[in-house]
Amino acid sequence: MPAIVRRLAAVSPALLIALTACLPYTVGTTARTVPVNETTNSTSYYFIPSAIRGPHDTVAVPLAGADYELRFGLDARSDMGMRILPGGVGIDYKRRIDRDMSGTGTAVAYIVGGGIVNGGEHLMVQGTLIASAREDAPIAPFGGLRAIQVMPISQGAVSDKPTIGAFGGAQVGNRYFTVRPELGIFYDHSALGVRKRDVIFVPAITLQRRRRESSDLPKPPGLSGTPATGAPRSGCDMVTCAPPGGAPRRRGRLDVP
Repeated sequence: MPAIVRRLAAVSPALLIALTACLPYTVGTTARTVPVNETTNSTSYYFIPSAIRGPHDTVAVPLAGADYELRFGLDARSDMGMRILPGGVGIDYKRRIDRDMSGTGTAVAYIVGGGIVNGGEHLMVQGTLIASAREDAPIAPFGGLRAIQVMPISQGAVSDKPTIGAFGGAQVGNRYFTVRPELGIFYDHSALGVRKRDVIFVPAITLQRRRRESSDLPKPPGLSGTPATGAPRSGCDMVTCAPPGGAPRRRGRLDVP
């Protein structure tokens, strides 16, 4: 049997477990909250090098995945998010704790949340402290700390140690489309023994697109009843005809040009 086939056969049980055992390592957002009553959606693509190694393997297998997140603005300082994970779902609450709400200074926020992960075997709770630079600049750095703990809720599910780490990245783009490359470094002990080392690196990239509202689109000149120059309209329109210096008269088929 070829070596690659033997390796895949050896790690396949661990691979199936790991595909449903991904925690929300990637933060994928800055400290600023979504404006009130607005909704954003984003997708985070992450990659974990050397994530899985079987008992007889000398080379570990990487793991890649994607999270989909929706966020909704509650008020000027807070929003809520729902994240769909491989094998789970999570909900969190973000709250700004800085005083500068002008958008031109550093923002600081905390995120708390929980969910069901690992294919329904564990309850997850997580907390994050995040800071980000002003977002009116072409590049806005962000970073912080994140802690995650899972607790077994299914018979036979294993217990695990807390996952603790730091992350950092930058936001590039505008209010309609942003790209956020990010790198996380976490202490994450494998309770299932699918890898030997406890420190993992999680590079990721998050793409966020916001739909343009009708109020954001440029309006053609003249739709508001005045020319593009802003001067008052004079002469004829669809209802009345007002000759210069004269009283307006109703237009009709019998009007004399």
